[in-house]
Amino acid sequence: MLQQVEIAVIGVGNRARKYLTCLPAGVKVKYLVEPDLVRLGLGSKRYGVPAENCYASADAFFAAPVELDAVIVAAPDRLHVSLATKAVQRGWHVLVEKPVAASEEEYMHLLDAAAASGVQVGVCLEMRFYPFFKRIKEICRFGSLGQILEIEHTEHIGPDRMAHTFVRGLWSRVEETGPIFLSKCCHDADFILWLTGADVLDVKGSGSLSKFRHDPSTPFYCIDCKKRTCPYSAVRLYRDRREWISGFDVPAGLTLGDVIDAELHGGRYGRCVYHCDNDVYDVQDVEATLSGGIKLLMHLEGVSDIEGRTTVIRGTEAVLEADRTHIKVIAIGSGSPDAQPAGTVLLEEDYSSIVALPLHAGADRLLVEDFFDAVANNRTPAASLASALPAHKLCWLAG
Repeated sequence: MLQQVEIAVIGVGNRARKYLTCLPAGVKVKYLVEPDLVRLGLGSKRYGVPAENCYASADAFFAAPVELDAVIVAAPDRLHVSLATKAVQRGWHVLVEKPVAASEEEYMHLLDAAAASGVQVGVCLEMRFYPFFKRIKEICRFGSLGQILEIEHTEHIGPDRMAHTFVRGLWSRVEETGPIFLSKCCHDADFILWLTGADVLDVKGSGSLSKFRHDPSTPFYCIDCKKRTCPYSAVRLYRDRREWISGFDVPAGLTLGDVIDAELHGGRYGRCVYHCDNDVYDVQDVEATLSGGIKLLMHLEGVSDIEGRTTVIRGTEAVLEADRTHIKVIAIGSGSPDAQPAGTVLLEEDYSSIVALPLHAGADRLLVEDFFDAVANNRTPAASLASALPAHKLCWLAG
């Protein structure tokens, strides 16, 4: 058990709420910072934070003479680096949501500030703690693939997530949140670099907004559309299926149904996907050269009807194929003395039951526990700010 650690949470949205369910014993939420007054009030009740310790303004919070040990920064992406920098300059440890910064200059400023203050900064890169991806790294480390030659990694965003988050939602505009590859794939890039331990030598990227563009033939709001079978229907997603509604806060005196109905008739989440102001890519391809002669291909796919990640790692002895829930290693018949015939299945594992577990199969909990253990023992977190920099560089270069 940790000694008492008092923290502030800046941004009380979906991700922060998940992390707060994972706090180790001894960690107490003392302050909340959230500009949405409804969300702030709900957070005050949920986490037992008195009203005088709840701030609607980050500026007011940092100007106050508060005493803390650590801060969780889960505000909008563009604010991560400035808020984290202010926190470390106050001498507070920081767990910051990804992506950390929009530029190397901002990132390095935070690194320098953390070093000067002698505090720990962890980054929310949950894929490092995810059992499925830890197993992939373990297989590669044991050497059954031989020398890694090429990695192809695809992020299938899925129709629900794409429509809710990157078309209608808060990550739909580059100016407000940054490029989609940085927002969605910086932890994928981190996984690859963490897996290989390789350096990035060269990056080329290309992308486009191919599908979710303005179409004057459709109604502005899905509620007025007759195409109820549309895969992007807000009516089906929010009202009928009641999915992707965890961010729909319910003010006193209203019901969740009232909030959903208001969104469908006039909110940003009720809009047809062909009438939004989104400008982030919905498809993107990135090619990188890594040290050791490894070729990396990454694909962001936002227009298909499937969701999840697929990874293919080609080595001199075998190929690893991973498709969201299964891992398979297949011999390629390399001709080496101990090689199995081409096509021989060397390993096949089913992670369906584990992947289905909440909190990213427990990865969120492991990440949070590791961070607070690092704070308690004055050690570097497993997902440290310094170790996350190469993946951010790859994403910045990808555009």
